Amino acid sequence: MEELKRHLQVVVNPQGAASGELAGAIRSLDEALRTEAENLPGRLRHFLEKRSYQKALLWLEGGEPEKGVCGGRG
Repeated sequence: MEELKRHLQVVVNPQGAASGELAGAIRSLDEALRTEAENLPGRLRHFLEKRSYQKALLWLEGGEPEKGVCGGRG
């Protein structure tokens, strides 16, 4: 989970990311979802599927994401 958290931190706050790090983090999150989906907690999987990366990070940090439309889609 720490690796997922690190990738989510890059995606949510990319200002300090090195060149190519943001794209790599997104690819890693997509790969983790593709290969480990059945091992991920349901809510985390939902947030990753919907690309609600801020909510996923908040959930991993022990917070309770606000209910609403994930991924900004309506």
